[in-house]
Amino acid sequence: MTEAYVVRTIPTEPADVYRFRGSRGVQRWPMKAGAALGATGCWNFALRVGFKPIEVEPRALATLPSSATVFAPLESGVERQATFGAIRESLARFACVVLSGDPNACTAILPSTFGAGAGRFPNPYAGLGYVVGDRAELIAPPTWPHLTVSSVRDAESIGSVASVGGERQTPARALIGVQPDAPAIIRWRNVVFVNGSPFHAFQAWLQGQEDLQPWIQWRSRLFWLDEWAASMRRLCASVDVPFPNTSGVPGLDRTTVVLRHDLDYSRDTTYLDAERAAGVAGVHAILRDDNSRFWIKRVSQASDHETALHYNTGTYSRAGNWIRRRFGFPQRPYVPARGDVAGEGLLRQVKWAQAAGVGVATLHRHLSFLIYPEWIDALDRVFDAVPHVRGGSSLFRAQVLRWGVDRADGGRGTYADFPDAQFPWWFPCRLAHAADGGRMLRGWETASVMEVEPELVQQLLTHDIPGLPQRVFTLNFHPAHAARDTFAPGGSAADFRRLLAMLREARVQVLTLRDVYEHVTRFAEVA
Repeated sequence: MTEAYVVRTIPTEPADVYRFRGSRGVQRWPMKAGAALGATGCWNFALRVGFKPIEVEPRALATLPSSATVFAPLESGVERQATFGAIRESLARFACVVLSGDPNACTAILPSTFGAGAGRFPNPYAGLGYVVGDRAELIAPPTWPHLTVSSVRDAESIGSVASVGGERQTPARALIGVQPDAPAIIRWRNVVFVNGSPFHAFQAWLQGQEDLQPWIQWRSRLFWLDEWAASMRRLCASVDVPFPNTSGVPGLDRTTVVLRHDLDYSRDTTYLDAERAAGVAGVHAILRDDNSRFWIKRVSQASDHETALHYNTGTYSRAGNWIRRRFGFPQRPYVPARGDVAGEGLLRQVKWAQAAGVGVATLHRHLSFLIYPEWIDALDRVFDAVPHVRGGSSLFRAQVLRWGVDRADGGRGTYADFPDAQFPWWFPCRLAHAADGGRMLRGWETASVMEVEPELVQQLLTHDIPGLPQRVFTLNFHPAHAARDTFAPGGSAADFRRLLAMLREARVQVLTLRDVYEHVTRFAEVA
């Protein structure tokens, strides 16, 4: 087993913070350049490429083996902290250090002969990319800072940082402005510096702080973040960063599928019956509605299946809309239910599920609202209060409502088109609580894709990405559509049976999400 050590440093609080009342009082969440997200981004990246990631404090660096690979994503203001001396003095003795993050902090480690400073593109819509050879890669969102250098002595550099603007949704027509004084990657002795805070950017995209949709055409839409990780691995390997050659997490196959069912307002057992006949187990997310007791009893008869909480994020008056429809008035849409999520709202839902006999090892979002960052703070409270909650399944197509907005406005509130996976990362990940210095949450999150036809699943299964040893696909279905024409003539039941036959023929591992999280927890030794 190959370990990678990730150093967590705490940023100096920036001026731009979002204040909200969380589960432990008023929270101050940094809003710019992914502050406090870098360590968790490195941790998730390292896990995805086969490392066993271990987060360490700067003072623990002196105790690590000299053969270690260390990721050091520095935060703004860290060069002024007392702990920075421990980082700077320790890094020289390791086999390899991957340095990234705030340019001003990184200049304190890189040699003064580089003449390093901080740069930023003036165009507020121009993303930050790398140009290596004749290929441009999108690396970080607009307005993020990067390092500039006047010269690179006794060091190897590859590629250049570039602005990505103009018709940015179309890679072949985007305006690429190469910055010759900003190398993409520098190898100096045992230190590999990756420019533009890529691991902060990755985590910001992964957990919804930054919107990926303007850049979705730059990689495969359903594998965007996976391909980002594989690209970063290739670039780092080209300057001799050692990566493990492992099969990944024990207990998970090369490909694992989770079959998730959101039981909203339906008592159709077609999917459950089909799974039992096929000898595979699914996850059945139970909503607090008139059907809760029916599903608790029905799924309990299949002991290998998982019941889970389908937690609410919105509100809608069926009775009110029936009356409005009766009298010819327009329907009112769902609206966010912040009180059901923020603060201890999510914990209250979990406690209801426990009392009702619904499993809470995994929690599955209901409706389209992902209220950021209140959702992460609320999930953190649940992990703290209910130890046997292993994680959630919240990262799928959503109206992501950031920084207090209550509707998708194209800026702070954004959404994705169906059937896009809005968070295309096919492996369990952990979230970062930026208002608490970037502390990683105890439990897990995962992406999913809704109501996919068997042919699209076949494309998912056959899309291989070199350098990533494993993937976990969570496929989400609604029994309410099993016999309705919503997605297929006559309903989706026939497609679902074809999917089960396809998985069986391909010998694809099918697990519940609870079991997936048990395997990754044991591997990562997460408390």
